[in-house]
Amino acid sequence: MGQKGEVSSARVMTTPRYLFAEAPRNVYWETTVACRLACQHCRAEAIACRDAAELTTDEGFRLIDSVKELRSLLVLTGGDPLERPDLVTLVEYARSQHVPVAVTPSTTPSLQRSTVERFAELGLTALGVSLDGPDPEIHDSFRGVPGTFQHSLNALAWAKEFGVPVQINTTVTRFTQPHLARLFEVLEKQSPPVRRWSLFLLVPTGRGASLGALNALEVEALFEWAYELSKTAPFHVSTVEAPHYRRYWLERQLAEGVSEQQLLQLGPRMGFGVRDGNGVIFVARNGDVYPAGFLPHPLIGNVRNHPLHELYRTSPALTQLRDMDALTGKCGRCQYRWLCGGSRARAWAFSSDLMGDDPACRYEPGTAVQAPWPGHALDSTLEEAPLVFPHPHGDGRRARPPHSRRE
Repeated sequence: MGQKGEVSSARVMTTPRYLFAEAPRNVYWETTVACRLACQHCRAEAIACRDAAELTTDEGFRLIDSVKELRSLLVLTGGDPLERPDLVTLVEYARSQHVPVAVTPSTTPSLQRSTVERFAELGLTALGVSLDGPDPEIHDSFRGVPGTFQHSLNALAWAKEFGVPVQINTTVTRFTQPHLARLFEVLEKQSPPVRRWSLFLLVPTGRGASLGALNALEVEALFEWAYELSKTAPFHVSTVEAPHYRRYWLERQLAEGVSEQQLLQLGPRMGFGVRDGNGVIFVARNGDVYPAGFLPHPLIGNVRNHPLHELYRTSPALTQLRDMDALTGKCGRCQYRWLCGGSRARAWAFSSDLMGDDPACRYEPGTAVQAPWPGHALDSTLEEAPLVFPHPHGDGRRARPPHSRRE
């Protein structure tokens, strides 16, 4: 083994490692930093006006061409993408190139019924809508602007009217966590159009650096709650920036009698291995490329200088980041390191060590380095994973094994 974070040329991988070296499943483009909200957790530290350094429309077209080359899902995020007057033009171009597109707008007066109708006409893959509480008091205080809760409900009504699938994004902090059960009751009544509820475990970056992130014991309790909830939920329940849920889910499935072979067959569809820089990639508003929106290190390059597909496939920094045998601490010893790998964004935020431990994981693998699960070679004929509903930076899944409603 080389020095920390260094890929050893002597090591030969003899089994598939859930690598996404040729193409990410999702490309996230921070189209703008402008936003009318003042969310407590905002990674982008959004402001009221646009940044003059943002990619132009023509540069956006070239980025979309590169996403087409990658055959990935393009997720337009921000800030608020609706603050770009060319947003619909960008979606139109992407769809003309057969690039699947999802949009995560801020629920402000900028989002109109006519906008959702146009998205439906263009065949939008998904509309991301944020709800962090079950009522205006909780949600609006978290988002920083009165009326935001009602705007989110309006968006859901329009999405239902025009048949646009919706992913609900909820940031889980100590402030929002006590209200998740009541929020679920609200969402139950909104399915359809709600197809997925994405529980994002806070990574303390941007404005979110001062918020209360759950500790490892609290995260494990959240996993248990989400696992049980997903058995009866009318929509998919997933976690984001919590790849260690895969370990929890896998162990519960095995305990319930699902065979290892069944789980192996489902692995690619279940998002095993998807994490920062491996299966997802982030393009900042000025064209800078990073492993994920919550992992602003290392800088991979800029799409103004090199096409995204070349950066993703050839970056030495990404190759290094994808090597889970280079992890240190308990993540490096863990048998689930290749299907999980921990949140590299959280490790960086807490310790400035890209390959260090994810402090939100309570699992203790022991003192010796364990062979990667399942401990034997995987079937090379396993089918490739399909495009999934957008999930910021990480852990969305589609297929279910027998006797489970969990994705």
